Amino acid sequence: MSETTKRSKTAPSILSHDMHVVGQIFSTGDIQIEGRLDGDLRSHAVTVGEQAQINGEVAGETVTVFGKIKGIIRGKQVYLCATCEVDGDVINEALAIETGAKLNGAVKREKDPLKNASISVVTDEEKAKAEYI
Repeated sequence: MSETTKRSKTAPSILSHDMHVVGQIFSTGDIQIEGRLDGDLRSHAVTVGEQAQINGEVAGETVTVFGKIKGIIRGKQVYLCATCEVDGDVINEALAIETGAKLNGAVKREKDPLKNASISVVTDEEKAKAEYI
């Protein structure tokens, strides 16, 4: 079973509406934010709920925003929904913006928008190489 198939069958990790997290969050799976995050987030797929508030960078293969983000969004596919409020730049490979979405920032298209994310992913190959040196 491929990693993509495994990932799509697992439920997303959820930061519920009554949670406030300060710090970085990293996951190889999917994350749904309904509460508040003061810090950076990186995941395979990120969904920011309508009542959610994030102050920091959000990075993922797919980033779907219904709530508020104050910071940079980096994603291969970024969806800014009608209820969202984004105060920061959107660095993407593909972008969809619904009517009513609020965006105060620059939009930049890049081939690899996750390359300079504040939370980097270290592959097993890179770990082994570093341990060898």
